[in-house]
Amino acid sequence: MMKYFFWLLLPFYCIAQTDLSPDQVQNYLTASTWNISYNISPEGERIEEESAEKIRAAWVKFNTDGTYEMPGNMGKVLGKWTYNPDTKAIHFNEKGSKYRAIVEEISDLGLLLNYVDNGGFKIGLIHHVHIPIEKSEEEIVKILTSGKWNVVIKRFDGMDAPTAPENMEDTFYQFNSDNTYLSSEVIGEEIVTKEGTWFIDKEFQLNLDSDEMQIYSVVGDNSRLILTSNTDGIRIIDCRKSKS
Repeated sequence: MMKYFFWLLLPFYCIAQTDLSPDQVQNYLTASTWNISYNISPEGERIEEESAEKIRAAWVKFNTDGTYEMPGNMGKVLGKWTYNPDTKAIHFNEKGSKYRAIVEEISDLGLLLNYVDNGGFKIGLIHHVHIPIEKSEEEIVKILTSGKWNVVIKRFDGMDAPTAPENMEDTFYQFNSDNTYLSSEVIGEEIVTKEGTWFIDKEFQLNLDSDEMQIYSVVGDNSRLILTSNTDGIRIIDCRKSKS
């Protein structure tokens, strides 16, 4: 299984985790470095950062000792942070300057912060280098069968194949609880669908059609699914939950 995943130039979608305990939220916050991937204006306009270099350079790291680090004009900015589970707010203290951000969405894949005291702008963060948290078979099955997954992009060795916006709704995987699945893609002007079977093996990998060339590690939450293969052909299939 691949240990490191590099996500470049992909829009990120996650879902509010209202059922998480304070410990779970803090574990997600401190798991790894967070990189800013997009921002949302107070008017609701979402702007994706398209430069991988800028995503790498815009980061914040929450340490378990209650300190945080981020880049500044003169090197690193150091401060202190605390999390209030009642208000779901992170409180920042940077050399006497205090502010807060509401944790609106969080998972092992993404974080959305709402700076309610600074005009209500929001920033969305991802792990530019993502080290996946191992999930149980039950958790993986729950993610897979939670709805229809539209394929955003397929990554091959040295080549990316993004799904055209007009083909998004017809390009998907849908995994059923009876271990069957339906896939669909657009080839030319034709919509091609396929039925098959799936199972999770003892290494918690997704196997499609009992085909040794279609075995994938699974990373995901309630709104994003990433399938990664170490075999020939498609290396990464990045999906988001369909709204339909």
